Amino acid sequence: MTIIEGMMSGFLQSISLSVIPYLFVGSLFGLVIGVIPGLSGHFAMAMAVTFLYSMEPGAGIAFILGAHATVAQGGGLTAILFSTPGTGQNAATLLDGPPMRDKGQAGYAVGAAMAACFLGATFGAVSLALLIPVLRQVVLFFGPPEIVVLAFLALTFVAVLGKEDMTRSLIAALLGLLLAMIGVDNVTNTERFTMGSDRLSDGLPLVPVILGLFAVAEMIDLWGRGGSLARHTSGPLSARDTQKQIFAGILVTFRHWWLVLRCSAIGTAMGLIPGLGSAPAAFVAYGHAKQTSKNKNEFGKGTVEGVIAPEASNDAVEGGALASTIAFGIPGSSSMAILLSGLFILGLETGPQMLNDNVDIIFIMIFTIIIGNLIGTIVGMFLVNPLSRATSIRSEIMVPVLLMVIVTGAFAGERSLFDIGIALFFGVFGYVMKILNYSRAALLIGFVLGFAVEKNLYLALLLDGPFFFTEPIPLGLSLFTILFLALNIRSVYRDRREVKA
Repeated sequence: MTIIEGMMSGFLQSISLSVIPYLFVGSLFGLVIGVIPGLSGHFAMAMAVTFLYSMEPGAGIAFILGAHATVAQGGGLTAILFSTPGTGQNAATLLDGPPMRDKGQAGYAVGAAMAACFLGATFGAVSLALLIPVLRQVVLFFGPPEIVVLAFLALTFVAVLGKEDMTRSLIAALLGLLLAMIGVDNVTNTERFTMGSDRLSDGLPLVPVILGLFAVAEMIDLWGRGGSLARHTSGPLSARDTQKQIFAGILVTFRHWWLVLRCSAIGTAMGLIPGLGSAPAAFVAYGHAKQTSKNKNEFGKGTVEGVIAPEASNDAVEGGALASTIAFGIPGSSSMAILLSGLFILGLETGPQMLNDNVDIIFIMIFTIIIGNLIGTIVGMFLVNPLSRATSIRSEIMVPVLLMVIVTGAFAGERSLFDIGIALFFGVFGYVMKILNYSRAALLIGFVLGFAVEKNLYLALLLDGPFFFTEPIPLGLSLFTILFLALNIRSVYRDRREVKA
């Protein structure tokens, strides 16, 4: 089957009556899951995969990918309106989304985020179609040495992300790497830092850690200062004003089309590399937007560029992740691993057979991502007003309700009271970090990257020795990392001299 034939067949199947209802239901399901803190994309896909046994391949793919496509949009809503990321990939949106809400621009921020998600997802899907013929050559260039150096490049971006001190951000990132070492060593298979707990042998659970650092910490902060989530607004906006802000946010996203393209490209490129995922891509895109902006000082205080960049990037990731999954059967993220199992249930095989014989299936995936995000954008616009009005509810009412939702989210994954304890512990820890101006985002990204860094560092040392970073691609990435860090250190010292002067 040629690419043109596959594209036409995939599009017609995607909009057929046998597929579009599953796509619509899956997209709504994913949006709802994204709104609920702690229930992420892989949770939505894990729930969806149980329904695939009785479905045709086209309908099954539309259902499971539709559920996954809109999770980031739902998570962006809660990140902006409630300072609570629905998923880890929306954590970067916390840096500028809630400050925009506090300035009475909640609808503006959400409109920009929803449009950026849609455009980013479309970019990633189109990139998937274009990258398939050359994917094998591109991915084979990235072995363990390249992944290790690229991970440290991501950590240097994190160090200059938000309002926190750069030195403290680096300390937090390294602490995140150390926390990722808790559990069974993936090389020697021995337990480390588990303190005799069987629950810690698998490492710290990601979702409770995320909920604690951001959601519970924000609830403690909100309870302590009183008032409502929307601190600086006199009251909730009317439905008409909210809709005006949403459309203004959508328009400003299109005006920042060049930023959207660059950040979507970052997301797609990082999605190609197995193990990195959406959260690092969102942070790197945010760092890029800050470094290239004419208004660097506005980042962290409520600038729309700080919302557009991570939201465009984290949705574009799935195009790259799908590419490596389809071509090699190598899932680029946990969600893609679940998708891979779903493809097996539907009787589909990845690799050369799919690339040559089932090109229409690939294009069903591409159109599912685009149409699913369009559905999520339209439905999400109608959710903004009731959710934004909820931000004006006083903390005495809001905090207990949200804590119940957060605790439920922490419990839902493994149905464990231990996970609730982890969420509460990191909630207190995250609140202390916020008071002391340490970057919680940096700690999170270090924690997320920890396993990939350790595993690939071991393989790089085993294969190429201690000077693995002298190979051409790792050397180039290393020099770029050092240059980037040096420029930011110079900028910090220059700003300090100007303040003293």
